[in-house]
Amino acid sequence: MIYSSAKLRISAGFTLIELLASLAIGATIIALSTPMVNLVRENKATSISYEFMSALNFARSEAIKRGNRVTVCRTNSGTRCDRVPDIDGQKDWSTGWIVFSDVNGNGQINPSQDEILRVRRALDSGYTLRSRAKVRVTYKSIGISPGFMDSWTICTPANNNASGKGVIVAYTGRVRLAKDTNNDGIVDNGPGKRRNLRNLECTA
Repeated sequence: MIYSSAKLRISAGFTLIELLASLAIGATIIALSTPMVNLVRENKATSISYEFMSALNFARSEAIKRGNRVTVCRTNSGTRCDRVPDIDGQKDWSTGWIVFSDVNGNGQINPSQDEILRVRRALDSGYTLRSRAKVRVTYKSIGISPGFMDSWTICTPANNNASGKGVIVAYTGRVRLAKDTNNDGIVDNGPGKRRNLRNLECTA
């Protein structure tokens, strides 16, 4: 069988110029994808921090409204406050949390008198939420949380401190986002006055 020259040209494949152009486009896409992935991760960490703040503020408002204590605690079952292994000496909240009315203030759900008000399941794989020391936050009926002042660190799968977020609970029960107070590109996360704040610590 005899093929025409036109058909032979069509089946010849890419020219060197076309191949180089394809490689250049691929390299550009790869170069742009890394900062895009980091941006997506940082936005996700921001979303988690706001969701956690919302749970704490909700617990505070419910304590005032109900006239009794309301607690936020770690969970992996979604039905009780569960024990979760520490990671690098920090309390891991990545398995999720629950908000419940804590009538007797013991930090545990008593089915006969307490009510689960909100449940948050585990974070997406690779994202972490850890506190320095607390496994729960309990608000009194006047909206304060004495004894539960602490800071929480939200980190991305890349464990990049510059992309990490922080949430701080004050003695008064007030919740706020951590900020970069020294302009080093990493937010300071810790309770107390500014001199006691520490940089976020995102570790595997």
